Amino acid sequence: MENKTWRKILFLDIDGVLASTDFLCKNGRKGFIDKEKISLINMLKPYNVEVVISSSWGYNEDTVKTLIGCGLELPIIGGIEHFYCDWICRGNEIAKWLVNTFDVYNVFTGKASLNSKKDYEYVILDDDDDMLMCQKDNFIHVDRNTALTEENINKAIDILERKNLKK
Repeated sequence: MENKTWRKILFLDIDGVLASTDFLCKNGRKGFIDKEKISLINMLKPYNVEVVISSSWGYNEDTVKTLIGCGLELPIIGGIEHFYCDWICRGNEIAKWLVNTFDVYNVFTGKASLNSKKDYEYVILDDDDDMLMCQKDNFIHVDRNTALTEENINKAIDILERKNLKK
């Protein structure tokens, strides 16, 4: 198989991922994002990762400014659309973004076609677990009590670099 390049997408939740519950209790609203957690996210920069906001914060100017102001160095390329329905989970919203962006997403496998010109890999960092079964290999459940850890980032790198695929 030829050596192809692919886009690497990070679906990033904010609450519980970029700030632990303990951090929020100690710092209140003004300390909503832990800059140490942003430093961990920045470890993905050498891998050319692009960020898609998948948080209830939404993809808007304030969210982007806040993340950049806290030191985020990865490009933010968009956000998922929230449906705010009881029966639609975050995984559905992510799947919709992938379909609209790459139009080759297979809802049964969670992957693009290997023959696709729009090849990609993605990882989801979230403290909630409302993802689709087909996203299980791309999902990292972040413990909201600790928020993001270096172990989470190392696992994300393995997913984005396809080190988890069988040869």
